[in-house]
Amino acid sequence: MWNCDWEYQNQDIMKKNYDRQLSGQYKPVAPIRKIICEGCGCVFYTRIWSKKYCYYKKCGKIGYKKQLIQRRLAQPPRTQVCKMCGSTFTPKRSDAVYCSNACRQRVYRQSVTDKASGYDDHLHEP
Repeated sequence: MWNCDWEYQNQDIMKKNYDRQLSGQYKPVAPIRKIICEGCGCVFYTRIWSKKYCYYKKCGKIGYKKQLIQRRLAQPPRTQVCKMCGSTFTPKRSDAVYCSNACRQRVYRQSVTDKASGYDDHLHEP
């Protein structure tokens, strides 16, 4: 059994030892910390100094998704200029170049007709 699994299953023992540690009756090798889980928000006790979640298998993904949302909200939305129509837009993807599917399709059709018009020269005989 991993240490983190034991801690998750024995939170009542960890809480008693934490209270004894605060009163000075208990001197552990690794100090016990009282932490709020970044995934579910519950209070838990641990000896692992880098631990952020009460149980990683349960709260790890939840906490990671919360961090991603916070990072995205912290960044101001970037604006870009459409290469077809010249309007400014907020791209939904990092590699977006055009403001809409209509502009993207218009550019594609122009490139296809430009290429096709170059091939017609050899068909016309003088």
